[in-house]
Amino acid sequence: MKILRLLLLLLLSFHVKAQSEIRVVSIENNEPIPFARVEIISPAGTVTSALTDDRGIFTLSPAHSHPHENLRFKVRAYGYEVYEDSIRKGQPKRCPLRPLIGAMDEVVVTGQISLTTTENAVQKIRVIDRKTIESKGAVNLRDVLQNELNIRLSQDQVLGSGMTMQGVSGENVKILIDGVPVIGRMNGDIDLSQINLANIERIEIVEGPLSVAYGSNALAGTINLISKKSLKNGQEAQVNSYYETVGNYNLDGRATWNQKKHKISVFGGRNYFDGWSSTDPWLEFPKEKLADSGRFQSWKPKEQFNAGINYTFQLKRTTISPFADAFWEKITNRGLPRPPFYLSAFDDKYYTRRFNQGIQFQSFLTEKYKIQGVVAHNFYERVKNTYLKNLTDLSEVVTPLPDDQDTSTFRTLMSRATFARSSSESRINYELGYDVNHETATGRRIENGKKAIGDYALFASADWRLTKVFLVKPALRTAYNSVYGASVIPSLNVKWNPRKAVWRGSYANGYRAPSMKELYMNFVDINHNIIGNTNLTPEKSHHFQAWMNAKKKFEKSELDFEVNGFYQNVRDKISLSQNLTGTNYSYFNLDRFESAGARGQLGFTVKTVQLKAGVAYTGTRTNYSGGKMVFSPEVNASATFNWEKPQIVFFAYYKYTGRLINYLQQEDGSLQQFFFDDYNMLDFNMTREFLKKRISLAVGAKNLLNVTTVNSSMSTGAHSGGGGSTPIGWGRSYYIKLQIKLSRYK
Repeated sequence: MKILRLLLLLLLSFHVKAQSEIRVVSIENNEPIPFARVEIISPAGTVTSALTDDRGIFTLSPAHSHPHENLRFKVRAYGYEVYEDSIRKGQPKRCPLRPLIGAMDEVVVTGQISLTTTENAVQKIRVIDRKTIESKGAVNLRDVLQNELNIRLSQDQVLGSGMTMQGVSGENVKILIDGVPVIGRMNGDIDLSQINLANIERIEIVEGPLSVAYGSNALAGTINLISKKSLKNGQEAQVNSYYETVGNYNLDGRATWNQKKHKISVFGGRNYFDGWSSTDPWLEFPKEKLADSGRFQSWKPKEQFNAGINYTFQLKRTTISPFADAFWEKITNRGLPRPPFYLSAFDDKYYTRRFNQGIQFQSFLTEKYKIQGVVAHNFYERVKNTYLKNLTDLSEVVTPLPDDQDTSTFRTLMSRATFARSSSESRINYELGYDVNHETATGRRIENGKKAIGDYALFASADWRLTKVFLVKPALRTAYNSVYGASVIPSLNVKWNPRKAVWRGSYANGYRAPSMKELYMNFVDINHNIIGNTNLTPEKSHHFQAWMNAKKKFEKSELDFEVNGFYQNVRDKISLSQNLTGTNYSYFNLDRFESAGARGQLGFTVKTVQLKAGVAYTGTRTNYSGGKMVFSPEVNASATFNWEKPQIVFFAYYKYTGRLINYLQQEDGSLQQFFFDDYNMLDFNMTREFLKKRISLAVGAKNLLNVTTVNSSMSTGAHSGGGGSTPIGWGRSYYIKLQIKLSRYK
């Protein structure tokens, strides 16, 4: 018996020794990398995979046995280069991974079951990486979207910047930061100029409905801003200063501290704009304009502050990340001196506050199963005060009219979580989740002073690989809205990936319940007169889209080609209508709205030169436009040249936005045609880095063609005071940006 036990122990020890062990670490500090994906490649070419444990270790099981002495494998980890090697039976293997920040730009998360690359994603996802953000001299989201196809921007000098995507207005575009919705829509739009990009690593754009994944407001598309993540153990600090000749003075910074299981990141900044009018000189430093007609400015003076903190704690297979951020803005609208003596003026001041707090979590239950989610509270407040300014002694008093003073407050409590099964060797991966949003609005202009809307949903999706090159992704969402009841929203995405091209197609059912402002808010001031409508019904849409991508690599160059087409039919689309007196506007449901379009893009890279050009053609039609689909063209182009010897990189961006014509029915049944003339935008940037990339200096020019306004028929109406023109930009300007990075890694 003792001999048998001894033999058993010897066999067991031999079996343990025979097992091969892969240990994944960072090449910089030898720290283990948990949850890295190890892909084992058999001699027949089949791939099986699993994740390393919290010690960064993966042990080959007997199932990985093979007739050959060496077994090939690959290791993939978020933010690191792919590692490829082979392992001999019975011997451990150490795999040092090299961090590659640029690799993060290829990873996408929006609407996906698990982390994946843009190439492998079922949906077509457009990524704007940090390099592009820097090369455009972009300070906020408006700046970076200025040159994008299928996106049109609008400007209200009090409410801020809005947008349309694929011909559908901004109320239907979902904007997220790390998956958390941004709230605070004024007249349907999130002010894009309020979303600062200093702490943003990349921007992911999905065109077409993502209502299954993100619910209401995702009918036209989704924009998800991904914040910067620090991957290395140690400390980092970064300071950015920015000056633009129109009177922009910005300063922001970011600092991180990483120590094994603990990561802390803080950021903050101030953006100041002293206003602009067409009579301003091209180079001007701040000065007070308080007592003459020059005090009124087309683009209003604006001051913004933002700050935030993020803490991440990793415990074995679980990561917990509480966060908090804040935003403050003040817009000053100085009025013209009042006749007959011109000794006083009415001034409006608009104050915006945003506070977001929450906690994100992720836990790997096993190698294949994980749960992740977020719980957050969002607060938005906008205050308007009107003052009578004495231009003699510069004193001011609050005006007594009730409509001159206003405070509106919006709060959202949201919670979203998913349970997912994800494995590269599985033919079917899936995700189950819930999404809860509860919004409350209070204010004098809200009906009865306070209103609340709740939206509660369950959703599911699956990636089903029918063959090696054909993937199907069905998805379904069932939701309950506290005002409009239950709804069911399906979608289907397919991907065919033969050798020479990637084909994608999708059908999505879109659904959007009317917002709190459309239902209950009366927004009335000297520039706006918009009345809510409690009789609105939800928007519902059918959206079809197709893409084709192809790449051709030559010996020293590469050619990229992409073509895209879409069609969307929206029932009961919500729009503005003028009443019979011609003074008030209210929301109403169009019987039918259609948008359709096509886009093509070509890219060519050779050595140090990269060229891109694209064209888009988008049309819209309503049952009030005479049955005609009215199209408008867009063209964009970009060029990058890396001058290697002096280490200077040049960038140029161009966009042509074509004439836009549409129709709107009045309450008396008549049709009103409105249009916006076409215009061209051209930007330029040159960047050089010093001292091993610790210092970066950028000099550039924006709006080189000096476009300020375009002719428009929207001279009166809900947004009055246009004078037959619509603001586009503040004219030609030049900027300089200095960035300093300091780091110490362990």
